[in-house]
Amino acid sequence: MRTELHSYGRNLLFQASGTAGGGLSSSWTWAAVFTGVGIVIGVYFTVVHRRRDKLAKLLEPVDLLLDDTAVALDELTTVPVVKDDLKKLGELCSRIEQAEKAFPSIPFGTVVATIEAYEKTVLPNDFAKKLTKKETADEILDLSRQQGIRIAAVQTAIDTVQGIIKPLRKR
Repeated sequence: MRTELHSYGRNLLFQASGTAGGGLSSSWTWAAVFTGVGIVIGVYFTVVHRRRDKLAKLLEPVDLLLDDTAVALDELTTVPVVKDDLKKLGELCSRIEQAEKAFPSIPFGTVVATIEAYEKTVLPNDFAKKLTKKETADEILDLSRQQGIRIAAVQTAIDTVQGIIKPLRKR
């Protein structure tokens, strides 16, 4: 009887030490690992999507600003532009400069630089009077050609920046 009790106690002790040292069974361990990994991945995607949504909301007014600038440029393509016509474009350019400071990784500087280059090609306010002279007529025609080239450059710069912004907004 003593041997039976001794072996029974030894088996009981062995079983108790096996679960205490080994922890949970293997099926519980794997379930806990998968659950933990799932929680970590879920938290990661939640944080990433919230950041992207926040960036998309921040970029929306900037995208609309570039649309407004493109519309203003389209209006300017139909007339010979003098300094008085650049008031709205100047305001839009200053707002784009602010966007450049807020989002330095997006190349708003190219848009600003091309707008400033375009502003240098404006015609003098009294260009109609100067058209009667041969030399100034050639200069005015040259400025008009440069205006067309610079407007195309500004529109290309706007399209490039919007090409960067649109995918960031749609994520």
